[in-house]
Amino acid sequence: MNARLTLEEILDQVRRLSEEEQQRLVADLQANAGRTPSEDRRRAAMRRWLARAGTGHADVDDISSKKNRYLAEIYATKP
Repeated sequence: MNARLTLEEILDQVRRLSEEEQQRLVADLQANAGRTPSEDRRRAAMRRWLARAGTGHADVDDISSKKNRYLAEIYATKP
């Protein structure tokens, strides 16, 4: 099977299907008509992103990892 078929080639293959298979194909196409592949990819990416939320780690210290110490220093210097 070719990686990419032209519309005419696809229609030709559909015409060779039995009427029952054509009706089933039309029903499947209509059932999936509302969702675009890009929407599916976006949702899948969001699920992966949310699953990883909070799992990151850095080997270097930053202000946020030692914020209590920095805040204590700031408040201790205020009159």
